[in-house]
Amino acid sequence: MGIIVRQGFKSSIVSYIGVIIGIFNILILYNQFLTQEQLGLYASTLLTFPVIYMSFALLGVPSVAVRFHSRFQDHASRRQLFTFIIITPLVGLAAFAILYLLFKPLYLKFYLDHSPMLVRYYYVFIPLTVGMVYLLALESYSRINLRIAVPSLIREVGLRLANSLVVILFGFKIISFDTMVNLTVVSYALAIVAMLIYLYFQKRLYTSLDFGFIKHPAFSEMYRYGLWVLLGGASAALLPHIEKVLLPAFKGGLGSTAIFDIASRIALVISIPRNSIVMISAPIISGAYARNDLAHIDMIYKKSSLNLFIIGSFLFLGIWCNIDAIFGLIPKSDIYSQGKWVVLMVGISRIADMMTGLNSEILTNSRFYRFDIVFMLFFTALILLSSQFLIPLYGYNGAAAAALFATVTYNVVKLLFIRYKMGIQPFTTGTLKVIVLAMVSYLAASFVPDPANGILLESLAVMFAKSLLITLLFGGGILLWNVSEDISGGFRSGWNLVKTSFLKMK
Repeated sequence: MGIIVRQGFKSSIVSYIGVIIGIFNILILYNQFLTQEQLGLYASTLLTFPVIYMSFALLGVPSVAVRFHSRFQDHASRRQLFTFIIITPLVGLAAFAILYLLFKPLYLKFYLDHSPMLVRYYYVFIPLTVGMVYLLALESYSRINLRIAVPSLIREVGLRLANSLVVILFGFKIISFDTMVNLTVVSYALAIVAMLIYLYFQKRLYTSLDFGFIKHPAFSEMYRYGLWVLLGGASAALLPHIEKVLLPAFKGGLGSTAIFDIASRIALVISIPRNSIVMISAPIISGAYARNDLAHIDMIYKKSSLNLFIIGSFLFLGIWCNIDAIFGLIPKSDIYSQGKWVVLMVGISRIADMMTGLNSEILTNSRFYRFDIVFMLFFTALILLSSQFLIPLYGYNGAAAAALFATVTYNVVKLLFIRYKMGIQPFTTGTLKVIVLAMVSYLAASFVPDPANGILLESLAVMFAKSLLITLLFGGGILLWNVSEDISGGFRSGWNLVKTSFLKMK
């Protein structure tokens, strides 16, 4: 367990550093040096479309490798698994490239009128997709060898810093926009080279291939599982970015996409803590299913829902009550503050997802795991249909409204299914207490006057006052009302540690 803990801890630190760099890039750096249309292309589509294409081209290789690596333990088998990880994406990439080129007329028809810049860089998406595919494939190979910290450093930090560098070079007129885009493609090639060098020094890199994996006893099962993962994985990759795919095709084009992207990224900060709770809870849920301990799963379901609802509500209150001041701090706020209502709707959709708890994790670890993919496909269809109706009417606000409607409906359907099939649901009296505290805190913060436009110190002072008020009323209320045993216990432990450290200093 020591290596898992060490690598997991290092990887978590790297991920959070990457998130900080990413937020700085989008809200400050790109915003400072790129026009609205350029930002819409570079941040919202150039680095998003290949993620969707990659999910198809990978053919489920990372998930298959992680699931079946235990059957490839000796040296010869490891070479076969490495060959599988390297060769299989070639099949997916070939299929992707053929389909991508065949559907070019449809692509041009969809985007040409409102986003000609997206059409101009049509071919750039092919090498970017190749780079992302092999970077993720090599990362999955490193992961099954229990080495995740350095691959995370390369992907989460290295690539984001490379993006920062090329945008700065463009901003100071050292390179053109075309060169900036091309250097972004080069950065993925360098990241792959760095991964290969790392695997070489770890003595995990094979310079010759072994196609014996085709005759391996697990291959037929790997093939079937990979196709199933492909179906769900492609939908999972599309869902977070579906608005960025659709918005460039409507009035406003990449400009509207940029406004939506900036606003939605502010709101998505709310859901970052969910990943940590998922990483902790998912293995426990899996173990409880193995013991057929539904009571324990029910407890985790309720606790995860309550704790995520508390954390999400606290972050949402902090963001929404300070939203005007937040937009006032970023460059070109007069443009991007138009996305204020996007922050509200995307934020509420994240709260809805968090307050319904670990419903997907409960489903995927149960005998009903196939239904999770069915629900995901339902979600995809729902958001596509609602977006097609709402975006032409309301633009980026329509995209946010479609996301809110689809997310709430999707989570309610999953919640009802779990309640019907397993007899468990996530809500407690603590849920009502959180709602009451959130309403009281919001009303109190709304009485603090907003800052005057353009006055930095006043904006920071108002943000501090509102944040302090929310912390005292909402955070204090959670503790005094003992809404969550986990949060109250954690606070007491932390407070005792501080007191002990202070006494030792004396």
